[in-house]
Amino acid sequence: MTTRLEEDRNRIDEIDAQLADLFEKRFEVVRDIIDYKIENRLPILDSGREQAIIEKNAERIQDDDIRVYFRRLYTEMLSLSRDYQDDILKEK
Repeated sequence: MTTRLEEDRNRIDEIDAQLADLFEKRFEVVRDIIDYKIENRLPILDSGREQAIIEKNAERIQDDDIRVYFRRLYTEMLSLSRDYQDDILKEK
């Protein structure tokens, strides 16, 4: 017999699989963006753009109690995106 905890953990596993897929797709686009930035001699960091991305996406969160955590998640994801772009830039 499956417990509620096991069911919830299975749901989390399914969501995590979706997140992993979306993360990979997002970073494929990030790779295209750094190629464009290299070609056009643009800096990796555009802090105004990053703040706009965070705020736009935070508005999608309906639950006020978790919005702050979502902002933290997005801040970290954008940091990882910059790190990835920097690694690609160093390779070229």
